[in-house]
Amino acid sequence: MLSDKEVVLSAVETLGKWDIMLAGIKDNELLMVIKRRDNDVSKSYPDTLEVDGRTFNVKYYDSEEYFNLLRSDETIFRKYNIVYFVKVYMRKVLDTLAYLEVEKLSNEFRSTDSF
Repeated sequence: MLSDKEVVLSAVETLGKWDIMLAGIKDNELLMVIKRRDNDVSKSYPDTLEVDGRTFNVKYYDSEEYFNLLRSDETIFRKYNIVYFVKVYMRKVLDTLAYLEVEKLSNEFRSTDSF
């Protein structure tokens, strides 16, 4: 049986590593963030993928769509074990998460300071 990391890397190779910006796993679900997915309608991706005899549901996001969703719901990142990423894209994601955390703490500080 393959480890989570090996499953994700195998899926990335199957789908095409040049297209994938970020990939992760949670139970029997794979996360795939595809660069410019909305612009390339000629390429289709499967909804399920079999790796090492196990079937996984695959959740796809366009890279810009994912980044915008991340700003409103960071659980779309945090609930997955991220195994594969393009360094520049991951940096953008982590910078955004850090910004959101600082903003949240700042708002909490302001609300407690007003008493």
